[in-house]
Amino acid sequence: MGNYETELRKAASMLSNSKNASTFCGSGVSEESGISTFRDPGGLWDVVDPMEVGTIDGLIQTIESKGDQLKVVFKNILNSFEEAEPNKGHRALGKLEKLGVIKSVITQNVDNLHQEAGNSNVIEVHGNMFRMKCLSCSRKKQYERKSFIKDIKSRFNLLKEFNLNSFLQLAEKCAICYQITRPDVVMFGEAVHDLGRAYHVAENTDVMLVLGTSGVVYPVAELPVIGKKAGARIIEINPSENAFSHVSDVYIPMKTGESLPVITEMLKESI
Repeated sequence: MGNYETELRKAASMLSNSKNASTFCGSGVSEESGISTFRDPGGLWDVVDPMEVGTIDGLIQTIESKGDQLKVVFKNILNSFEEAEPNKGHRALGKLEKLGVIKSVITQNVDNLHQEAGNSNVIEVHGNMFRMKCLSCSRKKQYERKSFIKDIKSRFNLLKEFNLNSFLQLAEKCAICYQITRPDVVMFGEAVHDLGRAYHVAENTDVMLVLGTSGVVYPVAELPVIGKKAGARIIEINPSENAFSHVSDVYIPMKTGESLPVITEMLKESI
């Protein structure tokens, strides 16, 4: 708990008295589960140029020109997503929903860990890595994370070369039209998912937990500001920076896996 008991108790009190609390999560939440952030030192963007692989065209070109390098990157990504488990912060959010405190989770993460930890109303503004979308008919299908990765890895390990043709062999086929599917995630230049729902939550929440986000990815970085303008109190939890100091009512410089379980226990005492 360190020296932050006062801030933790303020956060617990705000949540205890809330009627429609919500959460806005960034990559720092999943980093505690072993999934590297893209932008921080050592993250994905230190290994590959985001402008090269962040678009469909760029990804195709990089596969053709730097297949061996990208193969290593993909293998590491698959391993980290396979080994990840919901952390104490994820599970605390699940408990807060069961207690009737947290009504909505808005997340920038694509790993499905919020759902696995027990949250049911999850708005995935950047999509879900394990939901496939058909490139032809747009049908979507959700897969169980670990079994999906196990299947992809088994095919991945059989590839002798890593080029566009072999990469396409990894793609799931649509059960309706048998065309290629892709992960239903937002790439550069593509529209954010469910932005209207996210704005509606921000405009109607009375307390917003802002967790592990740098606040630099727009338009979703506007959500805490929208909430504040609508009268919400903002609780920011981030061990590395106070990205929303201009709107936050409480700032706790701790990891979510350390702070949220404490807040949850404090809150349960007052119920």
